[in-house]
Amino acid sequence: MRKPEIPGVAVGAILLAIICFAGRSANPGPIGFPVDDAWIHMVYGRGLLADGLLSYNPGVPSTGCTSPLWALGVALCHALFGGDASINATVAAVFALGAIFHLACVIAGARLVARLTSDSVATAVGGTLIALAVPLAVATFSGMEVALTCFLLLAGLGAVVSASPLLAGIAFALAFLARPESAVVAALAFAYLAASPSRSRLSDLARFALPIGIVVALWMAYQLTVSGSPLPSTYHAKSALRPSDLPLRVATVATRILPAVPPLAAGLGWFALAGYFVDRGRSPTLGLRLLPLGAGIAYLVANVAIIAPHDPAAFYHVRYVLPAVPALLVGLAIGASSLGARLPAKMKNVPSLALLGLSVVGAALSVGDQSWHLHNDVRNINEVQRAIGERLGQTEPPGTWIAASDAGAVRYFSGLPTIDVMGLNTPQMLERDEAFIRAHPVSMLVVMPAWFRVTAGEGLEVDFRATTEDYTVTSNPMMGTQLVVGVRGSRTDPPRRIRFSGVHTFELDFLPRPAIGDGN
Repeated sequence: MRKPEIPGVAVGAILLAIICFAGRSANPGPIGFPVDDAWIHMVYGRGLLADGLLSYNPGVPSTGCTSPLWALGVALCHALFGGDASINATVAAVFALGAIFHLACVIAGARLVARLTSDSVATAVGGTLIALAVPLAVATFSGMEVALTCFLLLAGLGAVVSASPLLAGIAFALAFLARPESAVVAALAFAYLAASPSRSRLSDLARFALPIGIVVALWMAYQLTVSGSPLPSTYHAKSALRPSDLPLRVATVATRILPAVPPLAAGLGWFALAGYFVDRGRSPTLGLRLLPLGAGIAYLVANVAIIAPHDPAAFYHVRYVLPAVPALLVGLAIGASSLGARLPAKMKNVPSLALLGLSVVGAALSVGDQSWHLHNDVRNINEVQRAIGERLGQTEPPGTWIAASDAGAVRYFSGLPTIDVMGLNTPQMLERDEAFIRAHPVSMLVVMPAWFRVTAGEGLEVDFRATTEDYTVTSNPMMGTQLVVGVRGSRTDPPRRIRFSGVHTFELDFLPRPAIGDGN
């Protein structure tokens, strides 16, 4: 029996190996993640394993985790590979988990093309397009939920196409727990099922909607119980929904993020969309064949409506839109197959092979640079956030409260209870909860001077700073420096209130600390 998805899996495994090793010289230090947010997932995974809660600080449930399903996977990696006792092994396990879902996504994409085209060449091409999507492969090593979300979305679409509404509902319910924007793809699939002329339409809709409704209701109830809001605190901290900005945001993604995905460099791969126009009025299943393409577009638009792609060259922003990419690539593979079906028999595979050729060339030209970028980003995070966390863990007594503007690696490696001044993980900071601030005076604040400055209060001093060279995590090199600041004084002095302003305004109470060598 022929397995047209096998070439894609083989190519995907080879590309993952190249990305893992080609640019390793950019980071001679320990392995890690290219964004600090991945270390936040590590914090939640460790907390889930330790006390059975989605907790940022021990024993305190939080709504800062927008991907509880990925946190569960990270918790499993901690359980199996030692967690804090063996950081490198745990990080490698997270990489492996991402790689499993990435290759599963290749298979799911190929099988979705097979179901919608019955074209073995298009099927092989569809899976290989996903395998050659270098940013998706890079995301495998990011410690983020990208590959998991991609797989679940394609699995849900595949179940819809296979007329398995209950399985589709389960897949989309899990996708919602992997990334909440997945709800818009579930809504699109529901609309398709509702419009389908079937005698069992109502029962299909019920089977589809039941698992999604249960999961969404339970998740929103949890968030209401913990924070009083049905939405995660990350939504309140990061979202900037302005409908008038939506066209520009979509244009930014289309012209500055998607072209990094072979075969979309210079927009060349979009030629395959012509297949849908030649199919119009000829194929009774056109609506079903359009579903993956529509799902990719819907996810992309929903995401940028919530989160503006301010820095489209940075993986931090790229990763938000990546779950849309496999569905878009499946849509292109289907379009190329439809286009080829209108050509003479000897040329029927030309559009599909042209699409594949564009991907091969694009991946070959970009994989080296993207591998170097990935490893350099990891080095940047290691030399700043991780280094600060490790130092604080060695110098500060257990249980000492600190605060941080980048709240992942500092919290994970220090092991100290931490106030996230951005409010993602301690939403009381967004609410300017005076009782919370007074109840949690901090010893030190890890702050990014590119984001914040002192606007009120006296006596703040820099304990130490961490800086990294050749900073590539974002396009702002000033973000490659962070300071650890505190207030000098006697341990018997009352807490001192300091106000900071910048990307937002917040206040903290600092516990005065004696200077080094001062015994008072």
